[in-house]
Amino acid sequence: MPKIKITCNLLLFLAIVFLLSGCWDRSELENKAYVIGLGIDRSKYEGKIKVTMLIANPEVGSMQGGGGSSEKPREIITLEAIDIITAKSTANAVISREISYELLKVIIVSEEFAKDKEFLPTLFTSIQDKEIRLDTFLVVCKEKAYEYFQKNRPRMETRPHKYFQYMIDHGIQNGYIADSTLFRFIKTIERGTDLALAMYTTAEKEKNPPNRGEDEYIAGQLNVFGELDDTQFIGSAVFRNGVMTDILTGQETRIVNILDDTVNIGDILINLPDPFSDKRQQIAVRILKTENNTFKMNLKGAKPKITITIPLKFEIMSNPSMVNFADSEENRQILKKHIAEDTKISFEKFLRKTQTELKGSPLPLSRYALKYFATNQEFEHFNWEKSYLEAEIIIKPDIQIIDYGKQLRPKK
Repeated sequence: MPKIKITCNLLLFLAIVFLLSGCWDRSELENKAYVIGLGIDRSKYEGKIKVTMLIANPEVGSMQGGGGSSEKPREIITLEAIDIITAKSTANAVISREISYELLKVIIVSEEFAKDKEFLPTLFTSIQDKEIRLDTFLVVCKEKAYEYFQKNRPRMETRPHKYFQYMIDHGIQNGYIADSTLFRFIKTIERGTDLALAMYTTAEKEKNPPNRGEDEYIAGQLNVFGELDDTQFIGSAVFRNGVMTDILTGQETRIVNILDDTVNIGDILINLPDPFSDKRQQIAVRILKTENNTFKMNLKGAKPKITITIPLKFEIMSNPSMVNFADSEENRQILKKHIAEDTKISFEKFLRKTQTELKGSPLPLSRYALKYFATNQEFEHFNWEKSYLEAEIIIKPDIQIIDYGKQLRPKK
């Protein structure tokens, strides 16, 4: 009798396994239209938004599509909708394939709508869709979002998902755009004590851009020519309580990314004034950040004091004044001191701007301040938002020069 019972249970188990192994819920790749980018603009109709979908053709550039395919690599549609969730069913009135957000890379919001109080409720409502992942990037564009997608036509990357992936990954590693995933942006907004950042882009070049340093621009100000797309990713949009209030340059964004240990930046190439030249020459350096910063706070007195130690490694890439570093310890110390002073001045200048102009911290400093309070009630009574504006912030660069480059000695 026990053997018969075991046999029946085994047969029942095998029957269930065979039923679960069917292909009844299979969805073919060519049956779906994958939205790579979503654009959100203000609508002229009350209670609605203007939704733009950048739809990628998965067969273009793949082995299945073949090298000689004449199909377009992408398609762009714009429609009025209540939210981006129900916009999928409306778009299927003109798109033959089932629309999916499973491969969504970016949500691009126009600067006009980002400054609207309705933007944050719209964003929170839209991301309720289970297909939208929290590692999707939030991007602010200067023009209308639907105009941005229409003007953005990469020359080297025919597949739009690869284009946005490369541009965003390289921009974050270089430190010139904010790492603004939906998860990071929403958590900062929910915390309510710090400013949130979103990467800034545009496909419109300024006619008379200013002449500045290589990283002191925002998107649209880079004066570049050639056979290339006009789209630029540099700088970041600043959000206070969910409303866009300002724009940071690439240099200011880079400072935030260096100070924020949660951002994974790579090697950064910048120019610094040459301390051995009186002709305003610049030296090219590579910055490597391999260790976390150290934050120390004294929040008991009348004026809070915040000290940030930044460990940075430098590689000297150029030497326009042809100074000998190999045989002169004095020259090496002069250069190290100069880099430390320049870093301290630029970082403290930007942090003063956050206190006087931005009226908040774009860094998660409130998280470091929490450990100085026994309870959340004490921290709320401290009023971080107001106290940060009055705090004394000191930057201590811990500079280490690991490579002085090639030591050339040309003839006199």
